[in-house]
Amino acid sequence: MSGVTIEQLVAAVDAVLPEVVEIRRHLHQQPELSGCEQKTARLVTMFCENVGLEVRQGIGGFGLLATLKISDSSPWIAFRADMDALPITDGKQRDYASTEAGVSHSCGHDVHTAILLGVVHALHANRDALKRNVAFVFQPAEETCEGASSMLRDNLFIDFMPEQIYALHVYPYLPAGCIGLRNGPMCAAADMFDVEILGRGGHAARPHECIDVIQVAAQVIQSLHQIVGRRVNPLHPAVLTIGQIHGGHAGNVIPDHISFSGTFRSLHPDAHEEIRAVMDRIIRQTAEAWGATARFNLRQATPVLINDSNLLAQAREIFTEMIPDTQLIEIDEASMGGEDFAEFLRDIPGCLFRLGTGSGPETRYPLHHPNFDIDETSMRSGIAAFSALALSQG
Repeated sequence: MSGVTIEQLVAAVDAVLPEVVEIRRHLHQQPELSGCEQKTARLVTMFCENVGLEVRQGIGGFGLLATLKISDSSPWIAFRADMDALPITDGKQRDYASTEAGVSHSCGHDVHTAILLGVVHALHANRDALKRNVAFVFQPAEETCEGASSMLRDNLFIDFMPEQIYALHVYPYLPAGCIGLRNGPMCAAADMFDVEILGRGGHAARPHECIDVIQVAAQVIQSLHQIVGRRVNPLHPAVLTIGQIHGGHAGNVIPDHISFSGTFRSLHPDAHEEIRAVMDRIIRQTAEAWGATARFNLRQATPVLINDSNLLAQAREIFTEMIPDTQLIEIDEASMGGEDFAEFLRDIPGCLFRLGTGSGPETRYPLHHPNFDIDETSMRSGIAAFSALALSQG
């Protein structure tokens, strides 16, 4: 299936792995929030250009497209890595812990970027065995679900259209170095929303003279949390979460405005539309009932991420043949987490894989936890998997 032997692939991965670990640690120390990935983009650009790839910069923000072109007539395969970090303080006691106050790579995007740079190196070293051109997409702003769509609107693939595209995401609940596969839905559709309630402030001793926005917000939030249990078909998984709330100045003052934000996610289009419609009614009517005004801003973030069944079957065969020492695990349930890689899959067949990164208590913290970390040996499987996909197709 491949012009490269298993031994050659292993040698290529082993040769680049120490540098990949160094890159990951450097990125982990210097995380950048969504839309601010300037230093990360600069590092990626320098690495790819030093290897000999052409790089297009500034796509949809700080997004990059690096290309390894074999010939004009060859088809294209694409790989994507996200680069942004989260507004979470790093809680680890490691020499590579974040040096940026209140910012950390608690979702592993530093790992994704470092792995894809390892793939760049491994494939360039074996370019004579490639039958496909390879596109490396380094995406900003995944955490805000804006990066993929921004890159596509900015004509990411203006010069060519890949026949297939792949991504992976670290996963602490799987053993380090294994690859998680799932046919069909892999990640939920996710919407983000902001609500602002405007009333009339005043003295805490005279609530009858006020329109108490905290009371209104409390009723709205309680009602929103009941939507999934009472308005959504129980056979259609969905979850709604309020993750942020701001309001008030002092304990003896009724404020004149309050705001809160959250997300809702589902695996079924009907459930998603039902939640949107009911949310709008609850927020508007509850505010009106108490004389307040409500502003509801809904951002449709990502569609359901559905792996292409044919490409998944092909990937399973390639992994079995080319990286036989890597354990493949079938994932039984889709994640309710959103993933804007789904935007690429609207027009390009592809798959998202899970990369197991857990090997003990220090690497079993969940995604978005302040102490999140990985077993760095797991990156070897990520580099090998992507490299095998590119080298094993004619």
